[in-house]
Amino acid sequence: MIRDEDEHYLLDSNIVSELFRYNADFNLLKKMVSHSSDMAISVITLDELLYGVKILADGHKKNALMDFIQNDVRENFKVKILSEKAAEIHSDIQSQLAKIGKPSPYDDSLIAAIAIAEEMTLVTRNTKHFETIAEHFPLKLENWFEE
Repeated sequence: MIRDEDEHYLLDSNIVSELFRYNADFNLLKKMVSHSSDMAISVITLDELLYGVKILADGHKKNALMDFIQNDVRENFKVKILSEKAAEIHSDIQSQLAKIGKPSPYDDSLIAAIAIAEEMTLVTRNTKHFETIAEHFPLKLENWFEE
């Protein structure tokens, strides 16, 4: 059961990445402002963001992105870990979807499992990546790029 103080929205990497863009999507920004105290990211998303920056060539862009992650993302979003419950859900997702010939990318299914375990809505621009999971598991999806 979700308590009122728990976050209700788990942001996918593509949502957080949009914040660094010069012309970030207006619909997304509007939704984020209205849910500012109600969002979190998964440890998988944090890993994806850090990896993406660390493979860049040294320079101003890499430094600015790392600063963004350290001073904005980590300061403003709670990071949800892979709990035992999420690990159990993840193994169910991976095994059941493999059995029906519709395997899910490992990182996506980990993020989905955390959202399901935490009873959160997964916010992503790439809803197609998660549709098969949502068809077979209680994953709630939203795309804040749409009105």
